[in-house]
Amino acid sequence: MRAIFARHADGSRVDSVADVIRRRAAATPDLTAVIEPHRTTTFGALDERSNRVAQALIAAGVGPGDRVAYIGANAPEFLEVLYGATKAGAIATAVNNRLAPPEIAAILADASPAVLITDSDVAAEVRTVRTGERYEAWLSTVEAVDPRVPVGPDDTAVIFYTSGTTGRPKGIMLSGDNLGQALATMHYDMELTTTSVAMAPIPYFHISGLGLALVANLNGAALLLETAAGPDALITLLCERRVSHAAVVPTILQTLLNLPRTHSADWSALRYLVYGAMPIPLPVIRSATEVFGCKFLQSYGLTESTGGVTVLWPEDHLPDEPAKEPRLRSVGRPMPGVGVRVVDPVTLADLPAGERGEVLIGGGHVMRGYWRNPAATAETIVDGWVRTGDGGSFDADGYLYLHDRIKDMIVSGGENVYPAEVESVLTGHPDLAEVAVVGVPSDRWGESPVAVVVARTGRTPDGAEVIAWCRERLAHFKCPVAVHVVDALPRNASGKLLKHALRATYAA
Repeated sequence: MRAIFARHADGSRVDSVADVIRRRAAATPDLTAVIEPHRTTTFGALDERSNRVAQALIAAGVGPGDRVAYIGANAPEFLEVLYGATKAGAIATAVNNRLAPPEIAAILADASPAVLITDSDVAAEVRTVRTGERYEAWLSTVEAVDPRVPVGPDDTAVIFYTSGTTGRPKGIMLSGDNLGQALATMHYDMELTTTSVAMAPIPYFHISGLGLALVANLNGAALLLETAAGPDALITLLCERRVSHAAVVPTILQTLLNLPRTHSADWSALRYLVYGAMPIPLPVIRSATEVFGCKFLQSYGLTESTGGVTVLWPEDHLPDEPAKEPRLRSVGRPMPGVGVRVVDPVTLADLPAGERGEVLIGGGHVMRGYWRNPAATAETIVDGWVRTGDGGSFDADGYLYLHDRIKDMIVSGGENVYPAEVESVLTGHPDLAEVAVVGVPSDRWGESPVAVVVARTGRTPDGAEVIAWCRERLAHFKCPVAVHVVDALPRNASGKLLKHALRATYAA
């Protein structure tokens, strides 16, 4: 079943990623598209500069299907490259700038981009354009004319990279049709307009960050690319910039509610708070609704499903009867046009409401596959359904509840951390004989990875040194925040590692 495709407010259909900026710039060229601390960018300027990127790419020999990589912080340049690559028929490839150099090198080797645009020093055997003066000089050599290279809705538009449980980087291929269908729900139900200001501390190399950027552009809303150093500064930023749509972590919401200044601030511009990663208790929702006077929305999904596939709607956040209160612990119900199932992880047979199994996702949101990795694609997409590896269950009303993740993935500060990848690195440490990495609750990050290790004979591991050693080889958010040395790891009679026991032991 195919969901309705995203459309502009005038009803015109969006057939490709590039159409988002083409049609928005044609409708409202002088409206602000991006707000930064010291500059603003209009939709007309964003469209013109993406035309220059497209022409510069073509001049550099980039053709349809070639990859164009971007490594950098959220900035107008990311959107220029995204739209410019699509206009040239190329595939925009988003790379996490928080990764360690060896991880970035592995991704670039896999993607084989024709051109890399970056805001930092990256050692790469590929044509590299550094943002700033060199980038501006590169664009100044071409005309701002849209080449309009034909792009089909089923062609790969963008590749996001994630690390699988084996530690090998996997490129997730999403088409224009994937993105358009994923944007449809947000487009029609988040009430974004040409007067809206959207803010989220989510990098564009995450599907949720890119989704917010695209839906804001689609509706003519301004994107606020400004960060706050602490809760008090966040209050100032949200109020002074008149933010209407903001993404928050539930723990930040609770922190704000504990500040007296929050209760006297002017929240008249705020319309939506979007959150994820963990539920918000009913007392907090009630207090936040009274203080902020806005609507709340939660969504669940994967990059492989082009972002959110379920929604906990605003009306679900203030239940009208006690029996509905447990819904706040859910991630909502499936979006229109999206198939979500809970199945036995072995037989893949559908399970009845109340029984826990593996969550599967189907429909037009499902990725095209993993770049140059047919084996991983075949393991993940079975008969058109994405195996999420997440444990879940439905209630009798169709609300989805997530439980322990089948693949043991850790979500720390919005970043996915795969224990097997971290374990693979730590087992190379000369002091460690065995390693297990699990996620434990964190007030700040939701979850944090910790390592439980067994020392090699005659060795005495130092936790701080092990963490520092790991940080030289992996992005810091993937590294353990603590190292616990034990005599032996818990295993069952068959020798299988009991990670649930480790989580229970070290959760405190």
